[in-house]
Amino acid sequence: MNQQITAERPRFKTRTHDQGFDLAIALPGVPRDQVAVTVEKRILTVTGERAGLEGDFKHRDAESVRYELKLNLHEDLDAEDIRATHRDGVIVLTLQKRSELAPRKIDILAN
Repeated sequence: MNQQITAERPRFKTRTHDQGFDLAIALPGVPRDQVAVTVEKRILTVTGERAGLEGDFKHRDAESVRYELKLNLHEDLDAEDIRATHRDGVIVLTLQKRSELAPRKIDILAN
């Protein structure tokens, strides 16, 4: 059976924190080894592919799907310091502010 692959933009949410922000991207049914996260010229790209079910299934969730999300990274973010985790079909990327822009505590020295 020749399955056509549907291309979709995945759903995502962001959460900000002092050091930067987290980006949670829903890739339902996509195994970790089928996910790619790249950065080129400050464009973050996340792709993943879910294989469809074999047989003559009519439901949309049985189809092959290719997810792709492209986001421009703000210049305040460190494109070299991105961490990724995968759990239950969700990729969470932690993007850090450039170290010189992150909040820091200044110690007060005694005279």
